[in-house]
Amino acid sequence: MLNATTTDENLIRGIKDWREEECWHEFYRRYSPAILAHARKSGLTKVEAEEVVQATMVKVAAYIPTFQYNRTVARFRTWLNQIVNQRMLAIHHQRRRIHLPKTAWFYLNSILSDAGDFTFDPVSQAEFEQLMVEMCLAKLRANVKARHWQIFEANALLGLSAKEVSQRHQTTPANVWIIRHRLIRRLRSEWKSLLIHPFVE
Repeated sequence: MLNATTTDENLIRGIKDWREEECWHEFYRRYSPAILAHARKSGLTKVEAEEVVQATMVKVAAYIPTFQYNRTVARFRTWLNQIVNQRMLAIHHQRRRIHLPKTAWFYLNSILSDAGDFTFDPVSQAEFEQLMVEMCLAKLRANVKARHWQIFEANALLGLSAKEVSQRHQTTPANVWIIRHRLIRRLRSEWKSLLIHPFVE
C-alpha cells in the first residue's frame, strides 16, 4: 500500500517522456513496492511478482504518452491497477487453465458481474474477466476441502442437480446447497479481493 494519498500529476506528466530518467526513477520508487506486494498477495512467487513489476513498467511506458489524466473520468491508479492485474492474471493463466462448459462461465459471470469495473482495461473486457474468474476459481479450489470443491463443481459448475450430487457424494441435497452457497460467497470474496486497488487514490 502506498504512503502517498494522491497521484502526483507532475510525475505523471514527467514519465510521458521516456527520456526523463529522474521521473522514471521516482515513479519506480513510489509504485514498485505496492505492485510487488499486490502480486505476492495474489499467490505469485517472488520471481513472478518481480516479473509483474517489470512488465508493468514496460506497459506503462508504452501507454502513458496517450493517457489523459482526469480524476473524475480516468483515475491513474485505477488504470495502473488494471495493467498490474492483467499481467498477474496472465501468469496465473499460464500455470493452469480451468476448462469448464460455457454454461458454467455464464453462471460465474452472472454471480460476479456486479463486483467490478473494467472501464479502463487495456485488454478486452471478456478476456480479462475470464482470466480473473479462472484465477479466483484456482484460489478457491486450493483453499477448500477437496470434497467440498467436488460437490461445488458438480452442482454449480457442471449443472448436476443437488439430488444427483448428494447421491454421488453420500450427503443430503440440503448439504449440497449449503456448500454451494458458502463457496459462492468465498468466490465473490476472492473476486473483490483481487479488485482492491493496492494504490490509494
